[in-house]
Amino acid sequence: MWSQAAALWLTLLRPSLTTGHGADPAAPPPSGRLAAAMYRSVRHYRVAVSPTRPPCCPYTPSCSTYAVQALHRHGAVHGGRLILARLLRCRPGAARRRAHQDPVPPARH
Repeated sequence: MWSQAAALWLTLLRPSLTTGHGADPAAPPPSGRLAAAMYRSVRHYRVAVSPTRPPCCPYTPSCSTYAVQALHRHGAVHGGRLILARLLRCRPGAARRRAHQDPVPPARH
């Protein structure tokens, strides 16, 4: 837990350390600075951490794909709230109630 929090803060404070992963196929990088830093954190997880663990997300799309898309569509503040809500409901019982489908809501203009 502490190592994940430290990695997140490192990413937010020193974004040059996590560059090099490129754009995610699920969504291009967001334009805002904070959203881009959060996007790089999720990209790091998707490239470096996730491949070493067995898949466990009960939703389609996965939570990390949801995070990338939410940041791209909604930015740091609203996208961050959507991501937090998704992570809090990421458990098998909640997924069954939603038929394992939980797409990112469309952007409001």
